[in-house]
Amino acid sequence: MLLPAIPGPVAVVGAGYLGAAVATALPPPTIATTRSGQWHGDGSPPTGVRMHGLDVLAPTPDVAGLLEAQAAVLCYAPGRDPTVDRRRFYVDGTRRLLAALMQQRVSLRRVVWIGSTSALPDRDAWLDEDCDERPDHERGRVQRDAEAVVIEHAQQHGIPWFVLRLGGLYGPGRGLDRIYRRRGTHGQSDSQADELPGDGMAPTNLVHRDDAVAAVLAALAAPADRHGVVHVVDDEHTPRRWMYQRLAERLGLPPVEWADPVPPGAAPRGKRVSNRRLKQQLGVQLRFPLHQLP
Repeated sequence: MLLPAIPGPVAVVGAGYLGAAVATALPPPTIATTRSGQWHGDGSPPTGVRMHGLDVLAPTPDVAGLLEAQAAVLCYAPGRDPTVDRRRFYVDGTRRLLAALMQQRVSLRRVVWIGSTSALPDRDAWLDEDCDERPDHERGRVQRDAEAVVIEHAQQHGIPWFVLRLGGLYGPGRGLDRIYRRRGTHGQSDSQADELPGDGMAPTNLVHRDDAVAAVLAALAAPADRHGVVHVVDDEHTPRRWMYQRLAERLGLPPVEWADPVPPGAAPRGKRVSNRRLKQQLGVQLRFPLHQLP
């Protein structure tokens, strides 16, 4: 996909699994942040990537390293620390970060928020970006509220914006076997795995990391009059049960046990996220439209 010029330098706030790949793909110079200020990608930071430490949980985030930024990609996550208050991290932290950038007169020409399809309700339906219904679970409500913080700030200050709702990320170093292999094992061997809840017929909504990077680059390069929410998922929505079965066969593992049997003739049911706007509005051509099994 041929992209117009991306306004730079771009600040990638949260250079983790996805952010490091985005920073690597961007034309230099690029600013990348992690909480520690250390590069979390493979090897050393690429030439042209300047690292800075930034903690969105700080009372006043230190944005001194971002003063030259022309665009910002906000893709931080709390990791697997169960003690982190996700609302304080995503909603309050984002509000403080944007306020600090404004206070330091950082003139952004584009802001891209990396969110999650958890911002959508769990309904047995195809869901596109026009779905206004909020999710019932707190994690999804936090995502929706963080989106609102970004959108309100961008609209108030005339900054073009995109909210990218990503499906489950997989790719280099995070293969589907790693995502699905040990679900429900509680640290036991695969042959001792606990049964998983339900019948496994809920559709998957996943995206390969490289396609997610392409979506971010396309959002950064979009014309200034283009903005909105875009779902970033692949074309395949294979039910989890079938995915586990295919992975077990390929990896030579025992089949996963499910708590509930599948009624004869049962069809997949649950949330299926549409990616039509990803293709039509951002022009992204998926390199991995179907799940890449090991």
